[in-house]
Parts: sequence; C-alpha cells; structure tokens
Amino acid sequence: MPRFAVGVTEVPKTKAPRSKIAGVGIAGIVGVILIGCLLLAVVRYGGQTVSRLTSNRDQAQSIRNLERIAKALNAYAADQGSYPPPFTMDENGRAMHSWRVLILPYLGLDDLYNNFDLSVAWDDPNNMQNAYQIPAVYKHPKLDSFSESAYFLIAGAATLFPTTGPLGPDSIVDDPSQTILVIEAKPTVASGMWTEPVDLEFSGMSGRLGSNSVREAGGLFDDGTAIVTVDERGHFLPNSIEPNVFRSLVTPRGGERLPDDTLD
Repeated sequence: MPRFAVGVTEVPKTKAPRSKIAGVGIAGIVGVILIGCLLLAVVRYGGQTVSRLTSNRDQAQSIRNLERIAKALNAYAADQGSYPPPFTMDENGRAMHSWRVLILPYLGLDDLYNNFDLSVAWDDPNNMQNAYQIPAVYKHPKLDSFSESAYFLIAGAATLFPTTGPLGPDSIVDDPSQTILVIEAKPTVASGMWTEPVDLEFSGMSGRLGSNSVREAGGLFDDGTAIVTVDERGHFLPNSIEPNVFRSLVTPRGGERLPDDTLD
C-alpha cells in the first residue's frame, strides 16, 4: 500500500510588539516604586501613630496616678483638718519626712507606712531601705526609675502649702476645679528616692511648663504637663499655657476667675 507522509505545518511564533513589552516593564517599575513609597509611609507615619498612642497611654496613666494621690490628700485633710505639710520637721527645723510618706495609709499602704520610723529622718539607713519599696501610684510611666517619683506639691507663699502651715479644702477661696493640688515634674531629688522631702518652690517658678528647668513643672511629655486639681480631676495642661494663667491655677485664694474652658 502506498504510504503517505503526513506533513506537520509549524506555526510561526508571534512576538509581542516592542511597545507592549516596554509598557509592561514600565508598569512593573512604577508598581515597585509605589509599593516602596507605601512601605516608607507606613514606617514613617505608622511609627508616629504608635508614638502618639504610647504618649496618650502614658498621659492617661499619669493622670490616674495624680487622681489617686489627690483622693488620698483630701482624705488626709478630712481627718486632720488640713493637707499634710510638704515635710515634717524636727525640733531643729530639719526636714524629716515627705508628705508622700504621710499619706501612705490613705493609699491603703498601712504596712509600708508602719515600716517607717518617723522619729528619725528620711535618710536614716532603715528608712532608706523602705524607700526602695516605691508605691506604684508614685511611679511615673515616663520615668525609668525604681525609686524616684515625679509628683510634687507646689509650696510657698500664696499656695496651698505656705510656710505658715498647709491649708485645707475649706480654706480655698478660688474654684477648687481651677486650683492645682499636685503636679508632675522631672525629679530634682539628690538621693533618687521618693521619700526625700523635696517639692517645687512657687517663688522660684516662672510658670513656663516643660522648660526643663529644675525650678519648673513638666518636662516629661513634649507637649504638656499632667496635673490634678483640688476636686480630684486630672488634666493635661499644654506647655503653651500662659505663665500668668498657670500661676492663677496654683494660688488658692488669688480671687482670679478663669474661663470655664481653661482646663478643657
């Protein structure tokens, strides 16, 4: 039988137009660039968002600490008739113990309070051992320390804590909701202990928050300072607050009437 060869016809390969290939290459490059830009934005602005969230969390924690401290101070005043002195003194006028120690029972820390010997100074070796047991409420979230506190009274003439003796809530003439009771500041204690009787002296303050001066309040947050007023409400004051307004918030009997939204 005759054989027939079956021919196979090859189909020629088609080539994509050069312009189309170039278009795909350009699109890929653009896509890589866009993805790179997106990742850069996530790193940059996402990092800023995380930083802001962390700062907000720390502000809220500091305010909660201050509100607990204010509640304890007011409980002390209700029992004793006035706020505690910034520090106790011996017969020679030597500073003995900080108010932070005196209000421990009102923070529910009776055992720690009873461990202190109030008949000897705060820096007595036995008292210094107790100082390493810093209550959580005195720890500032921005302060990397196991023994320092960042919460202070503002003492001196025209304050709640004059040298003639501390006032009580009933002695306040100004609005209690506009009168600072406790404020945060960078620690200035030499020992690094929360028990050291050191606070802020009003006469040496300019009223400029966050200036990083050892005489001023604030400095722990970039944009403001946490405070608590006599009514036990915490606030975050912007560092831009006018010094005269700040000073009005410190004085309990200055007779100033500040706008209702001063502490909003």
